[in-house]
Amino acid sequence: MNSGRRKIDYECNNCKKTRVIYVLPSLHHEVDKSGYVEYVDIHACLDDKLNANILYVDKAMVVRSQVPIKVGDDLTTEEISSLQIPVPKKLDLKEVEISTIKEFRYKNLKSMEIVDRLRQSKFVLKKKGDGKTVAVSSELEFIDIKIIVSKSIDIEIAEDWLKQIASILEAIVLLDEEMLSYIVAYLDPKLEQTPTGDSIIEIDLILHAKSSFPIATLKSYATFRRQWSTIQPDFEEKEFPDYEKLITYCIGNQYKTLLDIYFKAMNSLSFNSFIDRIEDLAMLGLVNIRKTEFFTASDD
Repeated sequence: MNSGRRKIDYECNNCKKTRVIYVLPSLHHEVDKSGYVEYVDIHACLDDKLNANILYVDKAMVVRSQVPIKVGDDLTTEEISSLQIPVPKKLDLKEVEISTIKEFRYKNLKSMEIVDRLRQSKFVLKKKGDGKTVAVSSELEFIDIKIIVSKSIDIEIAEDWLKQIASILEAIVLLDEEMLSYIVAYLDPKLEQTPTGDSIIEIDLILHAKSSFPIATLKSYATFRRQWSTIQPDFEEKEFPDYEKLITYCIGNQYKTLLDIYFKAMNSLSFNSFIDRIEDLAMLGLVNIRKTEFFTASDD
């Protein structure tokens, strides 16, 4: 195991599968007032049906409680207790304001509300302006998103964007609320166009930006310099120094998250340009993005 990462493993009380996650120590240094970090694990559980477990993990990376949430179910305290696990206090949805970064203009996106039942939170971007209302739910119905967009925006295109965001939010292991500020800044100018495969990757990168880290090697740097003349025509007017700088920041990286890398590059790149270039480098295999995510341990 990489010395820069730590492991959480637990056995799902429902399907008895062993689930494993490796995380950076820097991603586990903050705990709430009860002394736990909440992780979400969605996996194929009993009968291969998707199920979500809310995990309460202590500073020693031990799962102290796992609360199953089944699609369409509202488990009672008695039902949870029958599974012989600690029962966390039931909370109403906590309302959290989505702050804005300087790049956000309220051009196309006038407001946003995200109801996140996995994290018992409602995230709200305060309304600024009038327009059309668009609402979607995630596939497993743990996430609801409602936005107001300018009247010029096609509702079906806006729905496509929200479905992608909701799907990724539903599957994310550890959500940092700060990244929602960057999502709205990213989405605002994008709503005029249909999302692409690259857009979906970029949304995923943004929402994982504080729970993933990018790695480059001297070999990938040399490959980039050698192949730039071949790569450059596909990148139109994008500049060599931007890519070179990002690869350099990522060489041998062990502890800096994707957002940390952006903060190093922000004087020369806007956030959307940064994400666009990182996605280019990742698709070319020149930067490897390691996300925090669960996987099922092999029985071998």
